[in-house]
Amino acid sequence: MIGNGRVRAIEEYINVCESKGKNILYSDIIYKKNEYELFDKWFKESLEPFRLFEGDYSYSVLLDQSNYQYDWVDENKINHPTYGDGHCYDQLFNDYLEKNFPELYSRLEFDSENGMFCVNCENKLDAEEVSYELSTLYKDENKMIDLIKETKNIYNYSFNINI
Repeated sequence: MIGNGRVRAIEEYINVCESKGKNILYSDIIYKKNEYELFDKWFKESLEPFRLFEGDYSYSVLLDQSNYQYDWVDENKINHPTYGDGHCYDQLFNDYLEKNFPELYSRLEFDSENGMFCVNCENKLDAEEVSYELSTLYKDENKMIDLIKETKNIYNYSFNINI
């Protein structure tokens, strides 16, 4: 069974392949083992900086504090993580998922701490979808800046960003 996160990722993967001159069909990924393995490797790499962990009865999607090192204003990595904490990102991602993926959101349990953002899922398909959607969002600087501004204004969280 393939989840919504992988379905949307396949569309992106096909576009990436086409941009490199490789014509690939959705059916190639689904039915050809070699193509699926290439996609699967790409998919797992595309989830970064989010990490997916499997527990005894659930799955967790994490973004730890070492990844809060992006300077959204100057668009580069910095050496000191000063941009918010797990609670700041918890609220930002919580609101984003609730607004854009309400059905998925209803199955999530958020459990962030100062040093990490964490959301728990009962199944792997939901965890992959959360990971994919949040990693895609996280890599979109304009959306992140807008969401950081919104989260700062609504909840008065300190992201230590002058935007």
